[in-house]
Amino acid sequence: MRFKKLAGIGLSIVLIAGSGMHGIAGTSFAASYGDAAASGSVPGRLIIRSGEESAESGKTSGGEISADDISVTWNNSRVYKELTLGRYETITTYGVKGYEDVPFISARDYLDILCEGKERITAEDGVMKVLFNGTEAVIDPEADTIRFDNPSRFRSAGEVEGGIVENEEFNVITFSTKNRSVQEKAKPVIISLKDYHMPVIAYEDTVLMPFLALQNTFGSAMMDSVLAYNGKDYYNVFEAGSFAIENGSEAVKESPYMKAIYSGPFSEMKRTTQAYADYGYYSVCLQLDLTFGHKEEKGITTFDEYFSRMNAKAAMTSTNPSSAMLAEFMLFNYLFDSGHDSLMNDKHVFAPDTRADPSDINDISADVKKSQEEKALYDGEQKASGSGDAGDKDRDPVRDAIFGALQEKGFKIPSIAPMIFWGVNLKAVKPEDYGDLRLDYSGDTAVIYFNVFKDDTAKREPSYYLDPIDEEDEKTSTFAFFYRCFEDIRKHKGVKNVVINLTDNGGGAAAALVSVLGFLSEDGEVRITDMDLMAGNYREEYYHVDTNLDGIADDRDGFGDRYDFYVMCSGYSYSCGNALPYYAQKNGLAKIIGTAPGGGDCVVGNFIDAYGRCAFYSCMLKLGSKENGVFISNEKATEPDLNMMPSVFDIYAVPWFDAEGIADAVHQYQNGKDKILYHEEDESEAMSNALEKIFGGLGKSTE
Repeated sequence: MRFKKLAGIGLSIVLIAGSGMHGIAGTSFAASYGDAAASGSVPGRLIIRSGEESAESGKTSGGEISADDISVTWNNSRVYKELTLGRYETITTYGVKGYEDVPFISARDYLDILCEGKERITAEDGVMKVLFNGTEAVIDPEADTIRFDNPSRFRSAGEVEGGIVENEEFNVITFSTKNRSVQEKAKPVIISLKDYHMPVIAYEDTVLMPFLALQNTFGSAMMDSVLAYNGKDYYNVFEAGSFAIENGSEAVKESPYMKAIYSGPFSEMKRTTQAYADYGYYSVCLQLDLTFGHKEEKGITTFDEYFSRMNAKAAMTSTNPSSAMLAEFMLFNYLFDSGHDSLMNDKHVFAPDTRADPSDINDISADVKKSQEEKALYDGEQKASGSGDAGDKDRDPVRDAIFGALQEKGFKIPSIAPMIFWGVNLKAVKPEDYGDLRLDYSGDTAVIYFNVFKDDTAKREPSYYLDPIDEEDEKTSTFAFFYRCFEDIRKHKGVKNVVINLTDNGGGAAAALVSVLGFLSEDGEVRITDMDLMAGNYREEYYHVDTNLDGIADDRDGFGDRYDFYVMCSGYSYSCGNALPYYAQKNGLAKIIGTAPGGGDCVVGNFIDAYGRCAFYSCMLKLGSKENGVFISNEKATEPDLNMMPSVFDIYAVPWFDAEGIADAVHQYQNGKDKILYHEEDESEAMSNALEKIFGGLGKSTE
């Protein structure tokens, strides 16, 4: 599953228990940095040079900061955008008086790496203008602002600005020539960095900004936030962490790349400066204010107000990186409460082998249940800052953050709990050695099963037009898997019905979603509707999928005129597994059987904090449709045409993984049924049997 840019919109539940995740752990080692900067910096110490020692005093603006406040921390910081130590860019990292340890870099340097040198930059009177993809962004040091004229187009140009499938993902997918994509006009976005205590400094012929001020604006706009700073160099922590999770081998965790990330100068520091802790906090607020997809649903105006409301600000601005981690864990894994939101790792670049004990959360949560103080807090009897003694210096900020998070949700079980329930029980009923990809037949019905939407377009060379699809391609490409499935289905002349089984499919690549919809359509045409919350514009995107690989986008593509299609869902069908039945039903491509899918309406974004911790989160592209001028997401918009589980006690009786049972359900629907009851015993006996199996499955899962 890919989690880069727009490709990944799949389930990203990550559980951290005990020493749990630690997926990108690595032992620190004494790295050799080569020559230190002229400042005399050495690993373990960052020395801010005085104005007299500054390389060159030039014109500056940005509040009260002068050229004398600026010094070179490192003149040879390396940027490892790729997952290799053999290729890197070299940039200068600056220090600014009053912002101890905060890395400032040139906007020119960062944009040249982000835009791969394709941008055009001009500067006049200290104001920097960036032209990229035919649209402009302006950095104004005097006002401390960044303005995007069209953030969608800045991300990617083309017939659809910032489309769900990017041009580099086109292979068998192209923009439709039969149906024209339409989009509302994007709204300009002005970001006031003063609100985040991040100065924008005109300096010589460039603009200096805190590293995360650039990554959390320009990088976030392009959905390419992947870098973390370790005190000297910048590494692609996000993709490295994703790779470690997917592969899970000790060799990855102990690899030279991982060790390099966690052995920079910061690794010798157990605590941060307060300036750096504040920088870390406001960088989180900046990224989430700009791009979090569920602000409206959660009643969030700004994240600074949100964190203050739930007493998390003190923990997140603590100079102890572990305190901030626990607050972030509560944020992503509890408060955001979605299969798209989860802290990916608990390791940080400051003293990386020192971690907070997640059991502290369990201990404090247990105290909540018996604490009169917190009962009073929840009942609203104590009003001041939600606690009654917020000014008490003896209060534990981590404890306040956890209590505040619990209060924010009313001490309720997370909404994600049903998905965990589904996952446990589907695992219990799934046959051993069932596999990840299957094509089964039962009479006139073919059942295509897969559990992840995959796309390898950006990596596979040459394309399928030169290097034909083979069996190995099925493992990395959902298009390749479906292509071979339909090659086989066409040989079975008696097949009339095709069921796409998404029973335990948690999502994946958006390009793969479009590919599957192309097979379901009558002519290879695919319609996707979505809202870009950052740009404020709604789009109807039309694509064509060359399902027969003849190199021609025509009406001979697609199979919707040859078979009756059905999409089978469970409550675990998430993200792309929620989007496929939504668009199939909305556009009349298939009937939905099973149960309502589990949800997931936003693409997955890349989050990285100032400590190098990564998270997946619901980003600013939201799937859904406009109805009577009002945008409605696809979160809970799909209802089954055939309900195969009208009672929760049927979960073990439904033929989730049985082709014969699925074919029988299709036939019952064709004979007029809209629901099926699978248990014959009375309700009390069904409840008893179901609960016994459910709790048995939960027990095995816990073990």
